[in-house]
Amino acid sequence: MELKKIKSNSNKIVPAVIFVLSILSSIAFFIFRDFFKESISLGLLGIFIINFVSNASFFISAPSFFAVIAGGAIYPLFFVALVASLGASLGDMLSFIVGSSGRRLLSNKFNKKIWYNVLVHFFKKHGSWVLFIAAFVPNPIFDSFGILAGVLGFSPIKYFIIVFIARFFKYLIFAKIGTYF
Repeated sequence: MELKKIKSNSNKIVPAVIFVLSILSSIAFFIFRDFFKESISLGLLGIFIINFVSNASFFISAPSFFAVIAGGAIYPLFFVALVASLGASLGDMLSFIVGSSGRRLLSNKFNKKIWYNVLVHFFKKHGSWVLFIAAFVPNPIFDSFGILAGVLGFSPIKYFIIVFIARFFKYLIFAKIGTYF
């Protein structure tokens, strides 16, 4: 009985810790925003850092696409899109991990609800396209898609690859815009 209680508490603690770390990274982004503005001077590494931190924060994303546009004016488009999408995709994994860590808790609670089962079925059938479009279109609520994918048991590798490809094409367009400046 004691082991079950400890396991139950750890299921609640992990998402809470990840959420708190995300909030702290968001606060740090705003406190150290001058550092992040100057990190573009680090070149491609700076673009990676800006995109990682911006996408690792929940629902408080900074407009990291400005760094991609600025990078596109200086560096080869392919490399700008590659490092930006790698940073963004790794940052987006945080919301997926939060959703995944709460999957068992939510699944047990909502498993008998019709809407939950419809959502699970829809996401298993069309989830890849939903994630691709949501990651490609600039929107501030993509974290909710990552959480949803984690809760509904989407494969983490598949999630990362889909988000990476969508972000790559999006950032390729932004980097191309930078060549006009």
